[in-house]
Amino acid sequence: MKQKKVNKIFLGFVKLTGAIPALIFFKPKVYRVSKNSKLKKGMILVSNHKSLMDFVLYLILFFGKTIRFLMAEVLFNKGKLFANFLFAIGGIYVNRDACDLSFMNESVEELEKNGNVAVFPEGRLPVGGKSFPFKAGVTYIATKSGAQILPVYTDGNYGLFKRARVVIGEPFNITDYIEGELNEKEYERLTLIIREKTYALREYIK
Repeated sequence: MKQKKVNKIFLGFVKLTGAIPALIFFKPKVYRVSKNSKLKKGMILVSNHKSLMDFVLYLILFFGKTIRFLMAEVLFNKGKLFANFLFAIGGIYVNRDACDLSFMNESVEELEKNGNVAVFPEGRLPVGGKSFPFKAGVTYIATKSGAQILPVYTDGNYGLFKRARVVIGEPFNITDYIEGELNEKEYERLTLIIREKTYALREYIK
């Protein structure tokens, strides 16, 4: 409990010192689908993945929320100091090359304590402008925890002379879409629904 409080204080410090530079860099234009397009306690933030800066953008957009982001092993491998920084702000370690699913259990535990978890289910940045399919891990976390999903879409238009556009969608329960036994095929179908709901938000930018 003490360590969690320390992490929360450190995250608050990072946000306070980085808010103004981040706002200047991103200049975010935010669209909300409805009055319910808000991140509430115990929700999963699910987003497409355009850049390593995506999580920085969401830290600022959801300034008053403590969000724990699922982060790939490649980030933690950039040096011990940077790895400690990621853990300090609440990062959840995900090793994409191992059969270690502990990040799922850690995410479920956080949600059951009314915390917020953010997931980029594509797991990788686009290659040649083409995004990857969503991985089923997010569906497992959502069904296991029963947490609502808040879909968010970013156009990834980041830079000093650019402006990021973000659409915050309507929260939903993926458990409402379950049809029969939760086997591999059903997880794939549910994961596709999550992806479709996330990418459908592009229309609000157009």
